[in-house]
Amino acid sequence: MRTDQRTDQPTDRPTDQPDPKRRPTGGLPATVPVAVVGAGQSGLAVGYHLRQAGVPCVLLDAGSEVGETWQRRWDSLTLFTSAQFSGLPGLPFPGHGAHYPGKDEVVAYLRDYAERFELPVLTDHPVLSLRRDGDGYLLSTPHGDCRADRVVIATGAFGTPRIPDLAAGLSPDVPTLHTSEYRGPAQVAQGTVVVVGDGNSGRQIAGELARTHEVVLSCSEAVSPPLPQTVVGRDMFWWMSVLGVMSLPVNMQAPDPVVGDRVPELVAEGRIRTVGRVTGAEGAELLVAGGERVKPSTVIWATGFRTDWSWLDPEMLDEAGEPRQTEGIGAVPGSYYLGLYRMRTRGSALIGFVGRDAEHVAAAITTAAHGTTAASPAAEGEPS
Repeated sequence: MRTDQRTDQPTDRPTDQPDPKRRPTGGLPATVPVAVVGAGQSGLAVGYHLRQAGVPCVLLDAGSEVGETWQRRWDSLTLFTSAQFSGLPGLPFPGHGAHYPGKDEVVAYLRDYAERFELPVLTDHPVLSLRRDGDGYLLSTPHGDCRADRVVIATGAFGTPRIPDLAAGLSPDVPTLHTSEYRGPAQVAQGTVVVVGDGNSGRQIAGELARTHEVVLSCSEAVSPPLPQTVVGRDMFWWMSVLGVMSLPVNMQAPDPVVGDRVPELVAEGRIRTVGRVTGAEGAELLVAGGERVKPSTVIWATGFRTDWSWLDPEMLDEAGEPRQTEGIGAVPGSYYLGLYRMRTRGSALIGFVGRDAEHVAAAITTAAHGTTAASPAAEGEPS
């Protein structure tokens, strides 16, 4: 059975050490044992585990409020994991376990989580650069610098919108939006809307627009078969957990599935037309594999995100500019990572499964800080 793993047990901590349960009250501290960069789901999850282990930390977030990244997503966004599989460590997601939460529910949950566990979050504190400083790290923010013995980079897998280079060939007279800018059908002019990208986001948006617009969905050849959200009355992620899919190592992963997809039904009804991969753009037209040309009134790029690591110390990056890390443990001593796409398993970037990675990273930090092994509560999101 899935249970609430909150322990709230006192920790053996010298009285002259900072209390990890207290919020920072004087702004950015000059020094801190652990600095967590990012207070999204990944940062909050590791903050929880560090707090439980008695390791003082501060969470630095660029947003003005916890959950701001989620708040900026489109209005009708819903998770493709049910509430049962959308909670962070120590606090199940509220409501019926079979319910699929909307983005506003996620925002409210993250804010409640930070408040309930008194996590030391400093909002409006983007980290502009992170550099090695002796045997620790120096984090620069608009409010000054902070030195940390250890750092957790928990900025997540969804940073800068990725728009393909071929978009440069499209006429500036054709309105375009990335999924990060899309809010709802009212902002999209009437006419033929081409949604480029058929992952979960692209298909959700195409399905919504099909109620009010003519929609063309550009599909990749490599897309996985869609999966239903429930099978025999059970959430698909229940089955994936039972079968061990969510715990498979990254080198044994199939492409990400599209969950709860209504596109085939809408295609059969004639409300969405599918075309192949977009290969180029010329003026007011998109070029599609196979030679077809499509003239859109609006293009929505559902082409994902990329992560900019230029603010990290070059020593922390490999030749491809990616973090040097293995399962969240950085190659540079004292550095750790969370929320990276498939960092350890299929669930590494998902709200309901990142807690497993957060526990792993927090245990490594606790061992390094105190020379002891942190307690290991049961993994979140296990089937019940």
